[in-house]
Amino acid sequence: MIVRRRSLYAFAFGLSFFLIVGYTIRSSLRIRNFISYSTRPLWDKPLGPHDTLPHYYAEGIAFDAHLCALHHWNPRDENDLPEVWDAVLFSSELDLLEIRMHELAPVVSKFFIVEADRTFTGIPKNLTFAEHADRFAPFADKIVHSVFHARTLKPGESPFVNEGAQRGHMDALLRDHVDPAKAPPLVLFSDVDEIPYAHTMQLLRRCEAPNPIHLQMREYLYSFEWPAGEGSWRAQVHRLGSPKSGYGHGQVAELKLADSGWHCSFCFRHLHEFADKMIGYSHADRVTDPSLLKPERIQQTICEGKDIFGMLPEAYKWKDLLALMDKDANSTPSAVHVPKYLLENSDRFRFLLPGGCVREP
Repeated sequence: MIVRRRSLYAFAFGLSFFLIVGYTIRSSLRIRNFISYSTRPLWDKPLGPHDTLPHYYAEGIAFDAHLCALHHWNPRDENDLPEVWDAVLFSSELDLLEIRMHELAPVVSKFFIVEADRTFTGIPKNLTFAEHADRFAPFADKIVHSVFHARTLKPGESPFVNEGAQRGHMDALLRDHVDPAKAPPLVLFSDVDEIPYAHTMQLLRRCEAPNPIHLQMREYLYSFEWPAGEGSWRAQVHRLGSPKSGYGHGQVAELKLADSGWHCSFCFRHLHEFADKMIGYSHADRVTDPSLLKPERIQQTICEGKDIFGMLPEAYKWKDLLALMDKDANSTPSAVHVPKYLLENSDRFRFLLPGGCVREP
């Protein structure tokens, strides 16, 4: 009897051991992320430029010497103003690209769009832009569209390999379009979902701002209902041809201009777009469990304003971590100071406004 009981105990212990080991292996990244993000205020500091420049603007104000002087910048020569170019890597973000173009069209001379035939993780994808070119017909004479042929990644190879190569393709494309007879253009380097205010770009065009300069943006998650702080800084403006003007998404200067635009992350219309991005972009390793990709789970996450990967918020102070975790306090019914084109077409873009969390299947 005693021997049988010991055998049962041994079997139960062995089974429990293997279950725990199996769960730990499967969930090791999730556990590591939890420990890392929950203790971040103890050991880490925020990336990016730490010096924030004041930004002055009011509706109807003139972009003249007075406004430049407020920023402690000199006005540019009216007869030698640079063109403004917008350069983005495009995957499938049709709605945000349309809103972006309508916002920036009054100041942008050329829209450069590089689209890859694979995701950063090497998964084949459709070329979406040409199929929907009619949506961007008003800007056809400004658009330079180029296809980048990505490749399948080798085992263990980082998605940043494809991303870096695609950014290099954009850099070459920009330089091929430079006219040496004209003043070097101001080029906006940012992702599709990082949308500067048109008046920000007008200010940088009319005034001699530091070069290069980062743009601090208001962050939103899923829609303009869920503010997520002001930590976005990777968008940047370069005078093409300067020593640090290679097309990138990292830090290149110590200065950022305050409140310069909107960063609407995972602001998609269809549920499948969320899953496509989760497995296709450079942080696909955050998908620690296939259940994260279930449409019903994604839909619930959107309406609750929680992290799409089930991770803790990225914060560098305890108070910020706790504030970002309190999602009930973070949602807002305000749609003041959102893109003008969004409100003008609110019937089409209802999913980006407060109360529009339910997505199309």
